Amino acid sequence: MKWCLEITDVPQNTDFPILGYQIMDNGVRRGPFYFRVEDLITALSSEPDFIGEAEEELDKHSTPTLPLGTIRYSANPLKTKHRVTMAIDKKMWEIRYEGDDEFYCIGFPRLIVQYLVEQSLGQYRVTEMRLFAVRDDNKPINDETQLYRFPFPNVNKESGIVCWGQNPRLEIKSLVELERAFYWFVSAPFNEDWGVRTTLGIPRFKTLIQRIKEQPFNDEWLIPANRNFADLF
Repeated sequence: MKWCLEITDVPQNTDFPILGYQIMDNGVRRGPFYFRVEDLITALSSEPDFIGEAEEELDKHSTPTLPLGTIRYSANPLKTKHRVTMAIDKKMWEIRYEGDDEFYCIGFPRLIVQYLVEQSLGQYRVTEMRLFAVRDDNKPINDETQLYRFPFPNVNKESGIVCWGQNPRLEIKSLVELERAFYWFVSAPFNEDWGVRTTLGIPRFKTLIQRIKEQPFNDEWLIPANRNFADLF
């Protein structure tokens, strides 16, 4: 086995700027893993007796394998609580409205989604999911990036916390499965809980659907959340 480490001048995750992959002897590639600079220095300067010990040291300091789209990750020292923050590109999604059989295709803005996950006995449980919008300006997300309120229902417009209703807390086998969590959110029927917030001034989501369906989301509809990306941490 060997390690492949990548360092870019503009890392997606500034807390863990070094990207690493394990290349197994049979060619299988594991990762990505994320490292802090100081962790890599510690691992390489520990003067292990065998190369295997260096690999174990890297494993100890690396992040778990993270889902695609992760832009920031942190955990408590015991790695029993994880915070995974991801960016989701602007996209058209098919949704349902509660009580309707019809599917509606509506545009969603570029999004920031943050998960708080607790780990116990090999299982991960999503204890909180937060959603905010950002402008689709082709710029990387940084601490100064302005956040906007999630425009559609089922999300608290102040805290950004997703309301799952009667659904149980999500349980996953690895953090990589967080790639699917937003799909689970979108596939659940929308209603009027927590309302809508757009500059269009339409108070009911069912009415808003008829106004905006079959077209990309216009960033001019976004309402500022009066906070920046750094305020999520």
